[in-house]
Amino acid sequence: MINEEKLYKRLLNVSSQTHAKKLDKFLGYNIPKIEVKLLQKYRAYYKSNDETNRKAHFEGTQTWIGLHPQVLQTPYNDIYEALSYFKDLKISKVVDVGAAYGRVGLVTNALFPQARFIGYEIVKKRAQEANRVYDKFNLLNCEVIETNVLDEDFDIPLAQVYFIYDFSEKEDIRRMLTQIGQKLEEREFFLIVRGERVESLLEKDFKHIWRNTGWPKESQLNIYVPKKVFES
Repeated sequence: MINEEKLYKRLLNVSSQTHAKKLDKFLGYNIPKIEVKLLQKYRAYYKSNDETNRKAHFEGTQTWIGLHPQVLQTPYNDIYEALSYFKDLKISKVVDVGAAYGRVGLVTNALFPQARFIGYEIVKKRAQEANRVYDKFNLLNCEVIETNVLDEDFDIPLAQVYFIYDFSEKEDIRRMLTQIGQKLEEREFFLIVRGERVESLLEKDFKHIWRNTGWPKESQLNIYVPKKVFES
């Protein structure tokens, strides 16, 4: 189990990305090494295809290979502050769409030790590294599953908190938001989001379902709740 007090102390007095890099090292992650190997195998996401280079883009969805690791992932303190919004609630499950190296799982365990965390990540090496660190700290409730959430047979499980970022093109994100929204028929839950695409969709196409909490923050994360919660 990740000790909440120790984790919180490490969140103080450092910038988000500086802290994240130090905490990755403290936890034993090998993220830079893995990202370098991925870039050796695949073309960087921002480079177009050309016949002079045999490397192709990773197939399936946007993986952001070639992006700096500390830009690729959300800083720990941003995740901590967002999840702390729910600290007085009984959180039993958190789901992360596009989990990368599973930072959300570590923070979830610190704040909600009994909660189940499930992350979904399409890049095998990232999922393996997340699970290796979870095993190192004996986090039996945490798991990152290697899968493509855009597969036709993918069915996202019911949870109380969903993390969703700009993991793919806008239409793909729209499809995921639609699938998640259908779960509201079974239970109310919250969204923690990051990215221009997902926020644009929530503010325009899903504004009849979700509402921004206006949660005061200094991070890039936003929290959305079902609109009917505000109206009740």
